[in-house]
Amino acid sequence: MAKAETFGAERGLDRFEGFTDAVFAIAITLLIVELKAPGTPQGPPEPHGLARALMDEWRGYLGLVVSFVLIGIYWLQHHYSGRIYRKSDHVFGLANLVFLFGIMFAPYPLRTWAEHIGQGEDERIASAFAAFGLFLPALGWLLKWFYGVPGKRLIDERLDPSFLRTLGRQYTVTTLVLALSVPLALVWPRLGLGIAFLVTLAYALPPRKPRYVDAD
Repeated sequence: MAKAETFGAERGLDRFEGFTDAVFAIAITLLIVELKAPGTPQGPPEPHGLARALMDEWRGYLGLVVSFVLIGIYWLQHHYSGRIYRKSDHVFGLANLVFLFGIMFAPYPLRTWAEHIGQGEDERIASAFAAFGLFLPALGWLLKWFYGVPGKRLIDERLDPSFLRTLGRQYTVTTLVLALSVPLALVWPRLGLGIAFLVTLAYALPPRKPRYVDAD
């Protein structure tokens, strides 16, 4: 099979990964900024004491934890992808920007969902919004895969094609399920969002070990 054409100047991954890691670091650090200490000018009041005020902030804690887990999982997958990709080009960079937008954006719908749990119609809308927030970075990830892998355009050419096909099917099915979870959450909010959470959490498991055509 002929090697696929690249677009724009090919580059190594050092600066590419450095920029991506910086976005991850900023996104995960800014999560705590959204929580305001009780009793401070921007924070919640504490008419019943500090302990009660801290407990009343459980929605904020939930949004923080869920967002942290999501970003952490994708950082682990980004770290793993360094075993797959070997270079970048202009189009791959654009696809990575879509992915990074999803990482940057996801905490907002997840916090919105946490703030509207148990609020009827608002929870339904917030659940679909959160499911969309989980879908968006997966879509960006899949765009990178569909561009960089076919024809071994940007990947390690030693990788076993069967390994790449298996991983490609996994990413495609995951993204489709996440896409379907958005309308499902509009009908059955907790079921649809629960599926999206479970699919995302599955990527916290150890990934497949890369296989190479010259491996014993």
